[in-house]
Amino acid sequence: MSHPSPNPDFSHIPPQKLVHGVKTEQDILDYEPGEVVDIALQALQNDNIKLVEWRALLYRRMNVPVHPLIVTHPHQNYSYLVPDDCLESASIILASLGLPPSPPSRLALKSTGDFSAQGRFHRITQTTLISGVQHLILYPLSFSTLSFLETTLEFPYHVETLHRCTSIYVPRIPAVYASIIRMMLKYPQYCSTRTRLESDLSELVGYNLQGLECGYVDPEDDKLWQAMHIEQRISAAVCLVLQWSCDQAWREGEGWIGDALGAVIQGNVDIGDLPHKSSS
Repeated sequence: MSHPSPNPDFSHIPPQKLVHGVKTEQDILDYEPGEVVDIALQALQNDNIKLVEWRALLYRRMNVPVHPLIVTHPHQNYSYLVPDDCLESASIILASLGLPPSPPSRLALKSTGDFSAQGRFHRITQTTLISGVQHLILYPLSFSTLSFLETTLEFPYHVETLHRCTSIYVPRIPAVYASIIRMMLKYPQYCSTRTRLESDLSELVGYNLQGLECGYVDPEDDKLWQAMHIEQRISAAVCLVLQWSCDQAWREGEGWIGDALGAVIQGNVDIGDLPHKSSS
């Protein structure tokens, strides 16, 4: 287990600035959210805490048009997975940097379920208003059902330039789909966490597997359906998933995930009808 250093190294904090003629250390929350995250990730990595990019930034890699800087979007936060036994120490480090713990509201807990309950939220903006506040959220790796064996080290997505953090663990694409479907199994068919997972899977199938840059295309709109070559996109996506199955991209005993994903792509199975936790 990784523990925060008794005397944290703040050498990675940006240079000081002059305020009213007096040289003072700039408040970390005065920086842009992406820069704050960059500082935070470097501090965590300096303490040998492994980080996995998750949700908004990960989906961005997969061509879903979400951006954490658009604060009105549901994916307004920066989410990362850490080893379960590092969650507490990682949260302490973020607090020591000046990123206040920000427990989710009752409304958030009700509307997003375990995506609020399982996370350690740290505010990365000066504002606390719901219309503009953003967070860096740490989740235990086990919550995602992913493992580090299903990731590769990649260049991070949280800020475009001047990275202090230069690499991050990123789940392989088949593992992303498998983890979502596996997580869906843990929840009843009708609950807030499951609803959010279904929404994520729907967006990923459309934007990532089918390459629909403009989003959902109504099957009843024959003209647009043909113009967008939807049938060809579906066939290509199904072939890709079949290739993943041939490449044994799924865990042992989870070949059904490839079958389920293919059925969803073809429209033979509704995402809401995928396996779920029995209400009994």
